[in-house]
Amino acid sequence: MRRVSVGNVLTANTKTTVYTTPSNYSAQWDMLYITNATGTNKTVSVWWYDKSKNLEITIIDSYPITAREFLKFDGTSYVILEDGDEIRIITETGSTMSCVNSFELNPANSTSSLS
Repeated sequence: MRRVSVGNVLTANTKTTVYTTPSNYSAQWDMLYITNATGTNKTVSVWWYDKSKNLEITIIDSYPITAREFLKFDGTSYVILEDGDEIRIITETGSTMSCVNSFELNPANSTSSLS
């Protein structure tokens, strides 16, 4: 098991892959933090791309974040990402946002608690 955090400055109105699960690993995605540094309210959308099904699953859809505030999910819920799965984010035109995501990585053949 290895903990990693990944930070990104998001380009407005551009769907960005902010994380891809490494080959031969699974990842427990347990924290998402997005901050809106814009002086006005702006929206954000987040997807999980499940590579094994070639399917993009909406996690957050056009969620409004108040000016200079943040959106955070963490705690008891998480998503298990497999080899090649991605987290993708898009923010509203004219926004200035950044994000931090945290994961617990485990070798894909591990008998850890993620099995």
